[in-house]
Amino acid sequence: MRSRAAIPWWVLVLVSGAIAAAAVMRWIWAITLDGPVLYGEGAVAHAALLARQGAEYVAGARYGDVSPIFTAANYPPLYFHIAGLGDPFIAGRIASGVATLAIAAAIALRARAAGPLVASGLALSWIATLPVIVWGVAVKPDLVALALTVGALLMLERRAPLPAGILVALAAVGKPTELLAAAAFAATLLLTREFRYAGGFIYAAIAMGFILMVGTEGDVVTHVVDWNALTFHVDQAVLLAIVAIIVVGVPLFSVALLRKELSPILAAYLGAAVVVVILGGREGATINYLLDLATASFLVLATVAPRLRTTGALPIALAAELVIVVALFDPFGFLPGRAPGTGAWADPARLSAARGIAKPALVEDSGLLVANEVEPIVDDLFLWSRLYERGGSFDEGGRLIDAVRAHRFQTIVSETDLGHLDAAPAYERQRWANALVKAVLDGYRLDRHTGALWVYVPR
Repeated sequence: MRSRAAIPWWVLVLVSGAIAAAAVMRWIWAITLDGPVLYGEGAVAHAALLARQGAEYVAGARYGDVSPIFTAANYPPLYFHIAGLGDPFIAGRIASGVATLAIAAAIALRARAAGPLVASGLALSWIATLPVIVWGVAVKPDLVALALTVGALLMLERRAPLPAGILVALAAVGKPTELLAAAAFAATLLLTREFRYAGGFIYAAIAMGFILMVGTEGDVVTHVVDWNALTFHVDQAVLLAIVAIIVVGVPLFSVALLRKELSPILAAYLGAAVVVVILGGREGATINYLLDLATASFLVLATVAPRLRTTGALPIALAAELVIVVALFDPFGFLPGRAPGTGAWADPARLSAARGIAKPALVEDSGLLVANEVEPIVDDLFLWSRLYERGGSFDEGGRLIDAVRAHRFQTIVSETDLGHLDAAPAYERQRWANALVKAVLDGYRLDRHTGALWVYVPR
C-alpha cells in the first residue's frame, strides 16, 4: 500500500486499537471480578449451576439450601453447560471472550488479501463497536452463538454443508434468534437451487439440534419459548434502529453501496441480522440485538477489503464514528456524573455491599447472591415482573407475592427507590411489577441506601 493511501488506515488502527485495548483490559478485569456487571447475568449463572445436574428447566430445582420460587433459564441449554464447567462468572466470561476474539480473527483473515493494515483495522474496529465492548465477555450466550453462526457462514461459503449445519444447530441451541440466520441460510440454498448442499445443511442442523436437546429435563418449551414471548413495542424497535445507525452507521452505509457484490449467503445473513434488530422491540431487548448486524456489516467490508485499501473516506469516517460513540454512550464509565444507560456496566462495589445483607433475600440483581455463593429465590426479577403483568397461567407469580406478604424475606434489595419508582428509568420500572412494589412497601421499610442499593427490611 502506498504510504499516502495508508495514512487513513493507520489512523483507524490507532483509534480502534486504543478503544479495543481498553475494552480487552476491561474484559480481563471483569473476569477477575468474579461477579455480575450486566443485569441478567445472575439468572444465567444460576441456570448454569443447575445445569450441572440437568435441572435448569425443572421447577423448584436447587443446588443450595432453599428451593427457588422462580428460575428463568430462558435460553436453550448449550451456554448453561459451558458456563457451568466452572465458576459461571469466570468460565462463562472466558467462553464469551474466546468467541469474541474468534470473530475478530475471522474478520481479519477474511480481509487479509488487503494487507495486514486494512485487516487489523477492520477487526479492531469491530471489537471497538459499542455492542461488542459491552457484551464481549458477558455471562450470556450471545457471543458464543454468534461465533458459531459466523463459523456456519464460512463453512457454507466453502461448500461444506454438513459442518455448517452442525455449527448453526449449536448456535440455535445457544440463542434462539440465531434460528433466523439458520432459516436464511437454508432458504438461500434452496432459492439458488443448491439442493444438494441445502439437503446436507438442513439434515445436519436438524439432527444436531435433536441430539443436543435429547435428555433435557423439565419444561423447556415454557422457559425458552413461552417466557420469551414478551410484549413488543414499536417505539422500542425504532429507538434500537436509531442506536444501530449511530453505532454502526458507517459500515452499514458502506454495505449499502456494496450490496451488488454480496454473496447470496452473506446477503442472507445480513437480512437475518436486520430482522434481529426489528425483534429488538421485545421487552428486555437491548444493544445485544445489534451484534449480528455489526458482525454481518464488518464481514461484508472484509470481503471487499482489497477494494478499500486506497480509499481514505471509510477509515476516517469509521474512526470518527467510534470516537463519537464512546463519547456519547460512555461504555467505559470515564465521564463523571453520567447516569447509567445503554452500554453501562454496574458498579462493582455492589458485590461487597451485598455480602452483609440478611438472608433469605430478594435481590433485584440475583448475580450479587450467586457471586456470594447464595442461591437466589428469584433469579430474574425483570422476567418475573413481565410475565406477572402479562397475566395468564403463571404459578410463580402468586407464590412470590405471597412470600413477600408473609415476610419470608429478611431483606429486599433494589437498585432504585421503590417509593419513587415512577421517577426511575424505564428499565427499572420494567423490573418491578406494580403488585410486587405494593407488597414490598406495605410490609417493608427502607433501612438504608448503600451506593447503588436500596435495602428494605420488614416493618
